[in-house]
Amino acid sequence: MGAWPLAAQTGGVHFGAGPVAAWPTGSLGTYLGTGYGGGGFVEFAPARPLHLRLDGTFVRCAPTTASRPFRGLQPVQITTGTEVFTALAGPELRLSRGGLRVAASAGAGFASATNTGAVTGIATPDRFSGATTFGDLTWAYAAGGSAGIRVSGGGGAAPVWLDLSGRFVGTGRTRWVRETNIPVGYVSGVYLKPTLSPLTMITGLLSVSVALPGGR
Repeated sequence: MGAWPLAAQTGGVHFGAGPVAAWPTGSLGTYLGTGYGGGGFVEFAPARPLHLRLDGTFVRCAPTTASRPFRGLQPVQITTGTEVFTALAGPELRLSRGGLRVAASAGAGFASATNTGAVTGIATPDRFSGATTFGDLTWAYAAGGSAGIRVSGGGGAAPVWLDLSGRFVGTGRTRWVRETNIPVGYVSGVYLKPTLSPLTMITGLLSVSVALPGGR
């Protein structure tokens, strides 16, 4: 089998979009459920294997409720959810052969995270039955790879590609609610105090992309 050509079928400007699934990892993976959303990208791809890729992704992790011990005593119910928007830019290395292609990419940019938290079961009447929202703007980074197949085009027509990509995404520290964030003050009593923690997740994007006329 011959080596994959480095410069073939890589020229032009490509636009793509599709649905996104996200799986939070690390300590916050305990509190957040699977997220869903959408993403889009633009690739500036001159006739060489190294491209510039711009990404935008929005993911919403639906609120999940878990029971946690509070100060080793009675359990409390903690509801946590998040919405994260990331905008990234970085290099992409792509190799193509006929109607198949593979790529590896990395990027850096910023993330906007809106996190909600609610705690129940620690006071009567319950002071925390309403959700508290925290919004933060921070930096973000990502790295991953993709594989794709050409589903139409060729012979001078603008090709359409179907790609499946996976990425590891990380952000700077944002505010979250955990069971350790429920201190008891001598005067105020029980209150809610968020913690700062980075968010990491693995995302999967199933995208359809098309090249501008003249691109491959």
